[in-house]
Formats: sequence, C-alpha cells, structure tokens
Amino acid sequence: MFKDIWGLFAAGGVAGLFAGFLLVATVRHIFRHYWFSWGLMESSDTLPVTHDVHTRWLDASLLASCALCGAVITASVPWASPSSPELLWSRSVFCALLVMQARIDAQTGMLPDRLTLGMLWLGLLFSLNGGWVSLEHSVSGAVAGYIVMWLLVAIFRFLTGREAMGCGDFKLSAAIGAWLGSWSLLGVWLVASIWLCIAAMFDHLRGRQHFREPRPFGPGLALGGILVMLLGLTLTE
Repeated sequence: MFKDIWGLFAAGGVAGLFAGFLLVATVRHIFRHYWFSWGLMESSDTLPVTHDVHTRWLDASLLASCALCGAVITASVPWASPSSPELLWSRSVFCALLVMQARIDAQTGMLPDRLTLGMLWLGLLFSLNGGWVSLEHSVSGAVAGYIVMWLLVAIFRFLTGREAMGCGDFKLSAAIGAWLGSWSLLGVWLVASIWLCIAAMFDHLRGRQHFREPRPFGPGLALGGILVMLLGLTLTE
C-alpha cells in the first residue's frame, strides 16, 4: 500500500512539474501580450521583465509549488471518498489558478481581474454542478471573502491613514470563498496573515524591505487556499 502511495506521489510530482512549466509559459505570455490590453499598465510604462535573477527565482518557486501540489493531490486521492478523476482535476485546477496568480502578484503587486473574477465564476459554476460545497455556501463564501476583507482594510485605513491591500486581494479572497465556502475562509486568512508576518520579518532582517512597507498579499491567500483545500478535503471526505 505504501509503495503504491509513494509511486503516486512521484508520478504526481512529475505531472505537477510539467504543469508548472506550462504555467510559467502562461505567465510570460500574459506579461508580453496581455498586460497592456488588460489595462494593467500605462502606455509609458515598461512590461514586467521575464528574464532576470528575481523572476527566475519566482519561476523556480512556482515549479516547486506545482510539483509539491501535484504530488500531494495525486497521493491523497485514493484516501478520499469518493475517489474519482473529477476530484483530481478539480483540485489540480484550483491549485494551478492560485499558484499562477500568486506568481504574478509576487512580481507585479497586481492581480488581474480576468484571473480573479474568472476563478470566482468558475468556483460558482463548480459548486452549481456538485462541487466541494453547496451553491449556497459558495455564494456566501464569495460575498464574505470580499466584504470582510474590504471592511478590515477600510478600518485600517481609517485608523492609520495607510492602505493595507488592493482590490485584487478582495477579489481573490472572494474567488477562494466561492470554491471552499465561507467557513473555510477563516483558515485561509489565518495562514495568509502568518505568511505575511513571516515574509515581512524575513525581508526586514535581510535589509531588503522595511516591515512596514506594503507587500503582495496574493501569495499568502494562495498558500492559505491550497493548504485549507488539501487538509480540509483530504481529512474530511
């Protein structure tokens, strides 16, 4: 049994790595051909770079994330009930969308509406057709994901006069809520907040960025969404 699990783990890792290369190519294609047409830059701005030390490190992180997600998803499917190709594909698509958006946000500090809103509608349609949560919980998750984060940012702005995050983070949170439901968002936000604190302390200690300076929150939301999905669904189904 354990040999079979390790075999699935290895096969999933290879498949995830292959998917990661496709996502890297997709991100570069978006930067080169759609970044301006999607209204994410002015005509005088330059396109996001795709070949330097920082972007290569981000691409390597994306590949490693995809390989790990693929390995864990594939190895966990036999433990799920019911075990089916639909479960494998739905988890893979969910992780791929989050990893790609985290990669874009980590470099540019932006989350394109075409991706966040597309993921939100896809989550609602998935729930309509027997997804991980009911359509009612999917809709409430999307609403809570946006409104709660908007309120927290509004309170923070009122108290400090500074912006905490952008609208793209609200929409990504809503998209995750549409897939996982409203109650799962508590775990997603907790993981994202912990990730943000660790990243801020790490950058501050290395002298790269003061801990009070704003940072992309999308990678933290993506990490939280993936962990809650893997842990929650694997253990409860």
